Amino acid sequence: MGKRWYPVHTKARQEAVAEENLCRQGYVVHLPRLRAPKRRRGRWREVIEPLFPGYLFVEMDLAFDDPAPIRSTRGATGLVRFGGYARPMPTGAVEGLIAAARCADDGTVCREQLFAAGDRVEIVDGPLAGLTAVFLAPTGEDRARLLLELLGREHSVVLSRHQLVAASH
Repeated sequence: MGKRWYPVHTKARQEAVAEENLCRQGYVVHLPRLRAPKRRRGRWREVIEPLFPGYLFVEMDLAFDDPAPIRSTRGATGLVRFGGYARPMPTGAVEGLIAAARCADDGTVCREQLFAAGDRVEIVDGPLAGLTAVFLAPTGEDRARLLLELLGREHSVVLSRHQLVAASH
């Protein structure tokens, strides 16, 4: 079977605690982080937060490694299970996140690699907030070109990447 990446569910806002304690126990752990803008007291600030709040990934071979200690690890609640069985992540998924994190000096996933051409995004800030668009391409360090359907026509617009999140549907 070999080593595979398995998602671990963590307690609320305790991803870093779980990561630290699992590492101390000898597990190979990856907690993807994202540098994201947050509005605090009326100002935009860059914060580093988990890319997947409530989850991290552990590399293990279930034929040889015992996942039981994960349940009692401080900050973690256990492996994510479907139908009672732990399911590994698709091959290459976590490796892609690790590679994306290498492009930034602080180990965070690069925002420009989060969206690929054709991805649906939601605009979360500004006058177009609440609308869904199609990501076309990055257009600079902090901007992106989108295809937006508005008033029955498609329009190409350029917005700050801080205003975008992946569309939920």
